[in-house]
Amino acid sequence: MDRAAWEREWLELVADLLSAPLSALPEERICTQLQETFGLLATAYQFREPGQLAVQRLWPSDEQFSGHRAEVDHWSVHCAPTGHPVLRYYLATGDCRAMQVADVPERFADAAVQGSWREVAGPWGAAEQLAMPVHVTAQSHRAFVMGRAEPFTPDEVRMAGCLQRLLRGLDRHVTALGRRFEGCADVASSLRLTPRELAVLGQLADGHTAAAIGRRLLITERTVQKHLERVYAKLGVGDRLAAVLRAERLGLLEPAP
Repeated sequence: MDRAAWEREWLELVADLLSAPLSALPEERICTQLQETFGLLATAYQFREPGQLAVQRLWPSDEQFSGHRAEVDHWSVHCAPTGHPVLRYYLATGDCRAMQVADVPERFADAAVQGSWREVAGPWGAAEQLAMPVHVTAQSHRAFVMGRAEPFTPDEVRMAGCLQRLLRGLDRHVTALGRRFEGCADVASSLRLTPRELAVLGQLADGHTAAAIGRRLLITERTVQKHLERVYAKLGVGDRLAAVLRAERLGLLEPAP
């Protein structure tokens, strides 16, 4: 897919996702779009919450990997930390940029590790994998992993890096929205407040300036100001303080102590 086409399709997808409040990352839609963009055999969404085991969900959900589906599911959860070249790199360096198996430096995955990986994953038809973490801490992680038989080109790796930044922003947005606006989706919907407007409102209540809000949500200060104008209009107020007080009365925000 040429760059103009994938940029247009991803812009349309994100615009559609942000048209209504999101309570969770729309992993299936994202995985489906990744498959179309990169011509993948399958895409995985992997995540682990604090104190829980890792979980992997694969799309297409009916992909059997030449009869190795059970092996894929087990290996990806239980063996990947020591056997997957990209994950070995992430764990050793803390550098979680988008990266494919073929580009992992030898000091993190030598010929023996690479050979063992390809011996395991070759029969799956997806030995060439490219990972895009969107959230990583010592206790939890969320990542998209793309797989196919052919290596990713340098241009595709650059494309993945761009998409990773977009998906990280979307993940932060969903997380912030879920923490602050859990249980108030009906009110937000009735006021036609978008997820991004709710996120800006939450940051406003925390006392952040427009510049700080922009840095936190990965948008420009000018865009923050535009969101604030729309928030004021929808809440029927004229300034920051009135917006926060109105949102508290409506249950969109917890009252300040």
